[in-house]
Amino acid sequence: MSIKILRSMVTMRMIGRHQRTTLLLAVAVGLAAGSARLNLKAQDPAHTSRADLSASKGPSSSTLPAARSGEYIINPEDVLDIYVYDVPELSRDYTVNAAGTITVPLLPKPVAAAGLSPDQLAHSLEEGFRQSGRLNRPQITVSIKQSRRSVVDVEGAVKSPQAVPVLGRSKLLSILSQCGGPGDDAGSSVTITRGELALHELALEGAPASPTATVEFQKLMDGNDPTSKFDVWPGDRVSVERAGVFYVMGEVNHPGGYNLKSAHEQLSVLQALAIAGDVTTVAKKDRAMLIRKDSKAPNGRQELALNLRDILIGRSPDRILEADDILYVPSSKGKRAVRGLEAVTSTMAGAAGAAVVYRRF
Repeated sequence: MSIKILRSMVTMRMIGRHQRTTLLLAVAVGLAAGSARLNLKAQDPAHTSRADLSASKGPSSSTLPAARSGEYIINPEDVLDIYVYDVPELSRDYTVNAAGTITVPLLPKPVAAAGLSPDQLAHSLEEGFRQSGRLNRPQITVSIKQSRRSVVDVEGAVKSPQAVPVLGRSKLLSILSQCGGPGDDAGSSVTITRGELALHELALEGAPASPTATVEFQKLMDGNDPTSKFDVWPGDRVSVERAGVFYVMGEVNHPGGYNLKSAHEQLSVLQALAIAGDVTTVAKKDRAMLIRKDSKAPNGRQELALNLRDILIGRSPDRILEADDILYVPSSKGKRAVRGLEAVTSTMAGAAGAAVVYRRF
């Protein structure tokens, strides 16, 4: 009886050892299979989970380091030179598309670039690679290779409208000087339409970040006025108002052209004479003439007779001048009057240097 009991105990121990061994083998096989599946997921983008996909977007804006004042902000269409240390396959040029993103190999989703500084984008890419498991310790640098926004566009009434290259914050007066200054037909104001960089920098400084700003030429040219230090940034657009020019020729003390202060300025004949220093002592006041361009007229211009004496005493209306009008006051001396009329004709033909143009502020 005791021998049977002993045999039964031995058999039970052997069965227990066999079951435990089988269980351990099953657990080991399961862990190996799970590890294999995890490795496959890390290597095959088709098995990337939703968590992995969201990681490619990079860190949120709240986790990115703050951009330094004056630091360049990436814009759409910029060309970026991205260098990934020890990974030459990823180190190349990337162009920011119209949506403000770049597509980087090994990251399953486009990466937001516009609105970030180069350092912020580098940090975002490093986090994206780490979170996706593609690179363990990425070291990335980003630099601007080419930017279509690294200019200030100047248009309107300047002598040489152009896109002025700038490296950063610049003085508006310097930008206008590089365009040759205001044109003869420039008005008295300049309108600045702010770009993204300007709005970003002004917001960092706590200054009013209005999308547009208007500056008066007179204040801009006055070195003692704070307006003379007005700043612009890459991406800004400067528009100089085009108002027009009128001419006062003949027997006046300061003959030449004068700019209208704005396209809406109402300037009369008597006001124009006052601006030109009034008539000379040999002026023939009752034979003045207002010459105006008119494509329907036989000679392309309309000639309106003026009697300055009657206008002065209110007997005749004081006409309002328009852009490109010529107010001509003849001389009472015959030969001198002929020479003056020839000068007027030359001015009407647009001959260079026919009349000096004086700026009014």
